[in-house]
Amino acid sequence: MSRRGHCAGGEDSVSITAYSQVRFGNITRVTATSDLSGTIYYHWYLDGAFVGSTQDTSWDFILEDGEQAHVEALDTNNADFDPITNAPDGYSARRTIWWVRSISTVARTEDVDHYRVEQQQDGGEWTEIAVIPRDGDVWTYSVLTGRLTDLSTYAWRVTPVGENYEDGVTLTLASEIVVRTPDAPDFTITFDPDTDKITVAAA
Repeated sequence: MSRRGHCAGGEDSVSITAYSQVRFGNITRVTATSDLSGTIYYHWYLDGAFVGSTQDTSWDFILEDGEQAHVEALDTNNADFDPITNAPDGYSARRTIWWVRSISTVARTEDVDHYRVEQQQDGGEWTEIAVIPRDGDVWTYSVLTGRLTDLSTYAWRVTPVGENYEDGVTLTLASEIVVRTPDAPDFTITFDPDTDKITVAAA
């Protein structure tokens, strides 16, 4: 796991000065040290994808054995800082899946035991990528996917599962194509034999 830190604006122009990490099974806890004073907001990213904000100096990342990832934290005193608009450059593509707690009449909110998150690639089989326990104090949930294949089409769905293991109403997100490699630019090249000059211009 590589790590990097930046200051995201605020009262001081001082970046995060140090990181430390501790691993517990497949959970890696990264702790950042900042020289900023007062109330500090930490915005956390994994492979360039925003995963959450805290006033705590640590964030727990779930990484499988042997998985390498790039962790980045932005520290700021600015409570209005937008962590998505100001996200750092991306690395391997990932997607953050967000949803609101279930109000399904099949698996009512108080009866939901957990949420099953599934992913589909290029119209293939649905694969379970996460099981998130219900938390009665949480209104919104999120899951960060693993690395996604460039130029593939993905879809995701979230299903509330009741205490009796009965599925509630499934939320299916619109499919999207992951494009991490930009298209080559269109341009024209002309040669002027009188001046021996070549001109390159956008098409």
